[in-house]
Amino acid sequence: MKTFQLILTVMLLFGLTTAMFAQNDVDAVRRQVLNDVEKRFQRFDLLNGINARLLVAQGITASEAFCEELGLSQDEAIELSQRVMTDTHPILMNENPVYKSLHEERTKLMPFHPDATEETVEKYTALWMQMNEMEQNKMIEHLHETYSPDQMKKINEFLIANMYETEHVFPGMFEIFDLSDEQKKQLDEITKELEPELEKHIDEIVEYYSKQQETIQEKLKAIADPEERNRLRNDFIQKTLADLKPERDKMMLSGKKLTNNLKVKMFDVLSDEQWKRMLKLIDDPPEYIKKTITQQRKNREELERINGKPEAWAPGPNSWKPGDPIPEGYRQQRSKRRFPGTDNQSE
Repeated sequence: MKTFQLILTVMLLFGLTTAMFAQNDVDAVRRQVLNDVEKRFQRFDLLNGINARLLVAQGITASEAFCEELGLSQDEAIELSQRVMTDTHPILMNENPVYKSLHEERTKLMPFHPDATEETVEKYTALWMQMNEMEQNKMIEHLHETYSPDQMKKINEFLIANMYETEHVFPGMFEIFDLSDEQKKQLDEITKELEPELEKHIDEIVEYYSKQQETIQEKLKAIADPEERNRLRNDFIQKTLADLKPERDKMMLSGKKLTNNLKVKMFDVLSDEQWKRMLKLIDDPPEYIKKTITQQRKNREELERINGKPEAWAPGPNSWKPGDPIPEGYRQQRSKRRFPGTDNQSE
């Protein structure tokens, strides 16, 4: 699924824990801890769109039209992109005493010692998860501090207009429609309703990318010469991606199903006026969005050329293929129904 698993997307932030996993001869306990933390990380990302927004920030740097729309030169766009990608750990260590206290408490524990108790392992994992969530919240805060409200509005408009290209769907992207408190509550309820499907998909994400990283590192560790190892690194990566294509396709297909369910349910929360605003962005986006999407298509085609095209999506009778426009039948059905918030928010 391009939403959550496009290789460049996940590689952008995935590895918070797998980097440690790849560099150590870990035991079953360590593996479990790392996977548990990574799952929490992925869950937060899927529901808050950190990867999606950071990818837009990176994409702006390659789009002259987008830079111009935001009032930025390419150099300024690059500077802002680098700023939002700043590691939040040292920032929190300097500015947040609670985070620093959690870090100090965690470093005192030895969860991977042969004599470590189950309680120690659980405490270590819980502390790491707390720190992880604080880091991600800081990333979101940093994003809003880096870009002006008007620039953030345009970034979110791009996410809406581009959702059928990238399949990014998360509650926060609809904030540009001035959602009521009731609508926000309904979006929260949707994520709770889809919790089992979400958790299943997160398990598949972590399983696939952990296996990918582990396979690559095992191949590299078998080569003693550093120069030879560096020379063969890209070959090993491409070979691993090819070998794991069935697993990647399985993960992407489950993600497409999840995204399809999210889209329909979240669309149903929008009032008539909000729905019209969304259709306008999708059907007739501003010129800068059109130009940026065209460039992204070229980039995606190149990525699929390298990694292999994903297995075709087979929609059910009441769904549609992700990436296709909203079907006319759904539009007509949507226009005949009354949605939560319509009375209060539509004109």
